Amino acid sequence: MMRSLTLTIALVFAALGGPVPAMAGTAPDVVAPPASIVETMVTLGEGELAVRAAITMPAQATRVPAIVLVGGSGPGTLDLNVGGSTIHRDLAWGLASHGVAVIRFEKRSTAHPEVFDRRGSPPTLDEEFREEALAALKVIAADPRVDGSRLYVVGGSQGGALAAGLANRHGAAGAVILSSSPRTVGEIIAQQADLALEQAGNEDGREGARRMRATADRIQALTPTDDPDEVIQGRTAAYWLDMFADRPLAQVDILLNRGGRVLVVQGARDTLMSMIDWKGWNDALAGRPNVDLRLYANLNHLLQEGVGPMTNAEYEWTRPVSDAVIEDMATWIKGTIPARP
Repeated sequence: MMRSLTLTIALVFAALGGPVPAMAGTAPDVVAPPASIVETMVTLGEGELAVRAAITMPAQATRVPAIVLVGGSGPGTLDLNVGGSTIHRDLAWGLASHGVAVIRFEKRSTAHPEVFDRRGSPPTLDEEFREEALAALKVIAADPRVDGSRLYVVGGSQGGALAAGLANRHGAAGAVILSSSPRTVGEIIAQQADLALEQAGNEDGREGARRMRATADRIQALTPTDDPDEVIQGRTAAYWLDMFADRPLAQVDILLNRGGRVLVVQGARDTLMSMIDWKGWNDALAGRPNVDLRLYANLNHLLQEGVGPMTNAEYEWTRPVSDAVIEDMATWIKGTIPARP
């Protein structure tokens, strides 16, 4: 549990046990996509912060729905490598095999860390998430094989908290929120720190948990009058305040009120986004038109199948994203979600 105390709070949704995707160059051996799909590499942006992106299409695509994949906190490779797993590649290839076009991209902060090091300041929330996601939406929307009226933002973890806001900024048809939370960053880190303090087996562990709790309290207490350039565990005060302002439930309300659709997906084995978060989504959204909420009993934070409480060892797995989740997402994006026993 305490392993991730060595990480920066840039890994906010990964604090104290969350996924730490492998950096570029450590991906498993490349394999060819299935024959039912076609994948094309493109570039998003220009200059020193341009990044690679992949467009994955059904082989015979004609006016198909499309999504942009937005990852969570921390490093973000093109395939979202976590241990030996390729989370975004699984989603892209799986959804395209079911008739949904996908665009995924690497994070600027992963592809070009030297730029931010040279600048002497960490990326803003726009630089880390929004600008590339919105650029990806524009690229996929312009593809003649895509139905521009059926564009969705699919975000996982921190990306899930931003998904509805991104959909609203682009005017997309909806958002799919994977393994995320309606709570604030500070609340989530504080809960994880308190749990770590309870479970710590020695004084070093307890001290680490107390430091994490103090950091959570500082983030939670930030106000617009604070120094925007104050760096709190790897990100500026302005970054955290920007996260607070983009409140997930408020953005979902805006999306629904303009006729959009929302799907919330969570694994019941997820110990990072807990049943507190699942209850928060349900209390706010259950029964509302154009909302579907899906809890999968045997899935972890990365939507991989397993047994028993989730452990840190699962972030080293080589295991695919659940076929059931991919099938349900594809069906929902194309129409309505199917019933499952």
